[in-house]
Amino acid sequence: MPDNPRMGSYEYYERLYEVEERHWWSRGIRDVAARILNAHYRGMTGLNILDAGCGTGITLSWLEQNDLPKRLIGLDLSWYALEFCWKRGNHLLCQSSVLGLPFKSDSFDLVVCNDVIQHLPGNEGDLMALREFYRVLKVGGCLFVRTNSNWGMGNQRSADDDYKRYSLDQLRHKIRQSGFRMLKATHANILLSVIPTIKRYLKQRKEHLYYKQGFPIRLPPPHLEWLNTLLYWVMKGEAWFLSKPSITSPFGHTIFFLAQKPEPGCRGR
Repeated sequence: MPDNPRMGSYEYYERLYEVEERHWWSRGIRDVAARILNAHYRGMTGLNILDAGCGTGITLSWLEQNDLPKRLIGLDLSWYALEFCWKRGNHLLCQSSVLGLPFKSDSFDLVVCNDVIQHLPGNEGDLMALREFYRVLKVGGCLFVRTNSNWGMGNQRSADDDYKRYSLDQLRHKIRQSGFRMLKATHANILLSVIPTIKRYLKQRKEHLYYKQGFPIRLPPPHLEWLNTLLYWVMKGEAWFLSKPSITSPFGHTIFFLAQKPEPGCRGR
């Protein structure tokens, strides 16, 4: 398999499937998500949930284990991704784009969207998707999104113009434009973003760098499994920190936000 499989290739989803149950970042970032969601949904069950951009199904399995859903649907544009969902035991699946969801309005209590909106084409692809999520959510339903932060990126740009990184202010503006009310927005992947950011800054003093799409993460060799465990516990501590309703982080390489579809006539903020 290539060291950095091209996004959307079979090898890309194969690598995802292999590492996301055990790799420290994948486990830790799910803990962050769980803490933020549980702060809002604690004690609630029987939800109609859409995982928009479900990838290989790890989030579908995770949501099922947390007893939130009455009905849980996974949607992805890639047939390769859905094959791995099926392999993982997820069967209520749909092949479609998030830019045109094949569901009636007011169908879901919760829409989850991980690492999708930054890849949508054009200047307003992400906004089109947010408006589709708004349409299919019931009043009072929530949208939970994980995406990329531009914190610490400096002048570094993508070789692909359709690959975006966001500031919190940019996302707050898009949330308001699409009609939502923001409940929580925070950076994550805090501590472990500092060292690579410093290294990148030192290089950028000499040149403008490009970052490439792909999936370079791999599991550590057996003799470094202790490091995988240690880094996971760092992320687990971060998840506890970010679970507090009043706490947000001003930096980190990942952004989470939770937004709600308000009652008619109520403006987003």
